[in-house]
Amino acid sequence: MIRIIFAFLISVLIASNASAGSITLLSLLDTQGQSGTELLVNASDSQKAEYYPSGKMPSQILAFYVKFNGLGVLFDAGLRDGHVAAELSKNGIKPEDVKTILITHLHGDHFGGLVNSEGKAEFPNAEIYVSEPERDYWVNDVKNEAVISALSLYKVHTFQFGDEPVNGIRAIDTSGHTPGHVSYLIEADGEKLIIAGDIMHFPEIQLPHPDVAVKYDVDPVKAVQSRKFLLDYAAWKNIPVAGMHITPPGVISVKKTGEGYEKY
Repeated sequence: MIRIIFAFLISVLIASNASAGSITLLSLLDTQGQSGTELLVNASDSQKAEYYPSGKMPSQILAFYVKFNGLGVLFDAGLRDGHVAAELSKNGIKPEDVKTILITHLHGDHFGGLVNSEGKAEFPNAEIYVSEPERDYWVNDVKNEAVISALSLYKVHTFQFGDEPVNGIRAIDTSGHTPGHVSYLIEADGEKLIIAGDIMHFPEIQLPHPDVAVKYDVDPVKAVQSRKFLLDYAAWKNIPVAGMHITPPGVISVKKTGEGYEKY
């Protein structure tokens, strides 16, 4: 059983039989709030009313710190400077202790926490791993100054879909939300965990209706295909899914139901 700790609740254990797992996942809450249903794409008015009668959708931004095989890896860094670092500190992990950061994609709510309030590296001893298509899109095509500035503070490694940027972690092609968006499959001693990134933003509607996209998707059609591919795989293999916008602690197991999915 994977051990799950929600840092926002000061290390309350969520998983049962926590001592049996070879993977420990620390769930780090950066931000919580609400979003309007106008962000949804391909959702009917009746679907919006069914799942979000107030017209508001709960939203959150999470990052994850995973311990396995003697390693500690941070997945994404949240939106705001200091918040993810502070959540790590509650669990005895100082910013300078973080050596490896794997980025799912380079939207601001996933890399913003790499930079502190002084414009310096929040995690001064860390090396960054990001897919080559993702880095090239934001650095060479879009020329996003915030991305370029943040990455310049770190030693950056790039990789291709299907690679193992870190031993025991495989990069899964879930592009669509952004051109180089990846999810990560972690394997250790028979345990498996998927860090899904932004494979979905609003699971209440996107699980039962996976064709619903969001306005943040660079390629909504591809994003839908990637969501179905990853959730099909997770359901088939019975692998827990950790997502940066899933209700805290951000980890669910899914099963296939008709044209969609449900958590259990």
